[in-house]
Amino acid sequence: MKPIHIIGHAGCGKTTLIVELIEEMVNRDIKVGSLKHSAHVHELDKPGKDSFQHRKAGAVPASMMTQSMAAIYLPASEKLTPEKFLRQYYSNVDIVLIEGWISGPYDKIEIWQSHIKKKPLFSFVEQVKAFVSDGHLDPEEMAAAKAKQINNFKRCDCSLLTDFILDLT
Repeated sequence: MKPIHIIGHAGCGKTTLIVELIEEMVNRDIKVGSLKHSAHVHELDKPGKDSFQHRKAGAVPASMMTQSMAAIYLPASEKLTPEKFLRQYYSNVDIVLIEGWISGPYDKIEIWQSHIKKKPLFSFVEQVKAFVSDGHLDPEEMAAAKAKQINNFKRCDCSLLTDFILDLT
């Protein structure tokens, strides 16, 4: 199992890129999982629902299951780190695409779009291996990416980006 972070500023297209990468990998018979990481504290379950009430009463784990889906709710703790979570629940996949978790320890791919009007993250984030952009990157920043040996991809090059990701593993 190879985790890869997909990072970028809010609104730059991380989710859309991940969906396209998942579709491309599934079409190639690659077992791919995903993990959405949020730095914000918010409720994942629906307050008032049965599973929410079970969890609030102290059930660990609390889960729910339908004919088409299952969910397990676990409390965050020092014992349940993202790394441990990945090892326990993603051991049967080839690649895990992680949306966010900018400080995480794995290789990263940054997506950036000029309309965001913010500097790319690769200048201060470690382990960025590739940069996906809309093609409007400042020449100075392009040179900085090249100096750091960060591969550059156009946003429409999902197949080439998938090849690159597979080569990282």
